[in-house]
Amino acid sequence: MAIIRVGLGHAVDAITAARQAMEKTPKPDLVICFVGFSLDIEQAYRDIREAVGEKAAVIGGSAWGEFSSLMPEPQTDSVVILSLQSAYFSVGLGVGEQLSEQPEQAAKDAIRHAYANLLSNPAVMSLMAIALDSKGANEVSRIKPCINMVLPDGTSGQEEAFLRSLILETGTVSQIIGGSTATDFSDRKSYQICNGVYQDAAAVASFSSGLKIGTAMGHPYVPASKGAVVTQAAGRTVISLNGKTATEVLKKLLDSEELTPELFIQNPFGIKSSDVFAEYTIKSAQQVNDDGSVSFYAEIPKGAFLREMRTDAEIAKKRFKETLEKAIIDAGSPKKIAAVIVFNCILRHQLKCRLQVDDLSLLKEICGEDVPLIGFNTFGEQGATQGGSIGHYNQTATVMVIAEEVITQ
Repeated sequence: MAIIRVGLGHAVDAITAARQAMEKTPKPDLVICFVGFSLDIEQAYRDIREAVGEKAAVIGGSAWGEFSSLMPEPQTDSVVILSLQSAYFSVGLGVGEQLSEQPEQAAKDAIRHAYANLLSNPAVMSLMAIALDSKGANEVSRIKPCINMVLPDGTSGQEEAFLRSLILETGTVSQIIGGSTATDFSDRKSYQICNGVYQDAAAVASFSSGLKIGTAMGHPYVPASKGAVVTQAAGRTVISLNGKTATEVLKKLLDSEELTPELFIQNPFGIKSSDVFAEYTIKSAQQVNDDGSVSFYAEIPKGAFLREMRTDAEIAKKRFKETLEKAIIDAGSPKKIAAVIVFNCILRHQLKCRLQVDDLSLLKEICGEDVPLIGFNTFGEQGATQGGSIGHYNQTATVMVIAEEVITQ
């Protein structure tokens, strides 16, 4: 019996994509789907559900660019599906609603429902016991008792509050990986799919797995020389830098009299994580406000040093390859990879287009020519630094690697 079966589908309609995936997984345990925002999301879900049956858990959301190893480049207005069938993992789904107004409660509802739906798997429990008894400490430390894949509404602006509450519920041992569902930059809410279709919600898939699974996050930037200290901030708004109005300082820092969204996209800032690795995480400015403050796409803490970041094509390629390698190491360095899921920032996608960087070719170089890949362009990414600091990031790729090996191997 195969350790895991993986199906992959990518088409302009959900029926075709689902049928493609079902060719390899006649009885899928989990179906992950990302649907172009401009499509009829509810109809797409109904079509997927009809194709995969009533028993399969279905999770996903709306995207602004969908990609897979079936296509040479990201698509729009398409449906991409990854189906997983294995006796060696269990998954529970949960959803929390009214994310914009009550992110803490949405997180509690989502994770509690996910855990309640996560049925005990005797095969997984046996593998855990054998691995703990037979493996060395360095290998045991790579075993993941639970991984939570999160898909919060990227138009809510509440990802940090959601994550804080989620971590309080799960503890710091459980890994978190995911991406914020996206729109076409209109003022409409994005969609979340979690055995149904939702808006202004967060979907969570909790994995209990006897398979080797790894996660990692990375971005295409390295620090430059200039920066400024955040002297006053509130949530995602920076009010002052170096004791002066934020716009005044940023104009000098970016050497521009006009602070435009395009300028901000091409000049993100880095903040060092507070863990022992002190790696930079990316925070992108969004817009200038009438009072001289600047809104960002992620929370900026008071006292942080905002460092200018830089990149080029070679740096971007090197950094993405390192991210994939970290995820594989985190999985226990398996010899064979079954599937890769990538949550890729829409702003990172735009950067890749400018630099002509092809993630798919890099993935094939690191993971193998025939490894199934699924992903979408997000409105923000969730994951942990190498030192374990969980956060909501910009211009980043967070990666989940599922191996075709069990934890006892």
